[in-house]
Amino acid sequence: MSVAISIISAVIALVAVIVGPMVTWRVAKKQITASVVSNNRQAWINRLRDEVASLTAITYSLPSTHANKSISTDDAISEHARFVRTMQTVKLLINPAEEDHKRLIELAESASNEITKSINKGHANASQFEDMAQAMVEQTQQILKREWERVKVGD
Repeated sequence: MSVAISIISAVIALVAVIVGPMVTWRVAKKQITASVVSNNRQAWINRLRDEVASLTAITYSLPSTHANKSISTDDAISEHARFVRTMQTVKLLINPAEEDHKRLIELAESASNEITKSINKGHANASQFEDMAQAMVEQTQQILKREWERVKVGD
């Protein structure tokens, strides 16, 4: 009987020596992966926020500054080109399969079209562009809120 107890004790010790480090390794790997994903998602949130801030700033200011002749048409066209480049960056940052992401792009494209019209006409309805910029901000806030919740839970 004492031999059986000794063998069982040895087997249990052997299993503990093998299984313990394996479990520790798997837990550490999951924690590292979760940390990397959270950090990357946080960087993505910051980048998207910055890019949309650029879009909204141009949407607020460009049509009015061009309409009141504070900038030339050439400068307005150049600034609109910056808007389009930034919009393309946002397109590459978002997930086109998610409805709220698609909506953000629709709002940006609409603003781009209206900016082009205002440059061509030489006048702008400031409140229209303020509303467009505000819509982009609100849409982005919805996206960022959901993503921030995912960061907090480590998803």
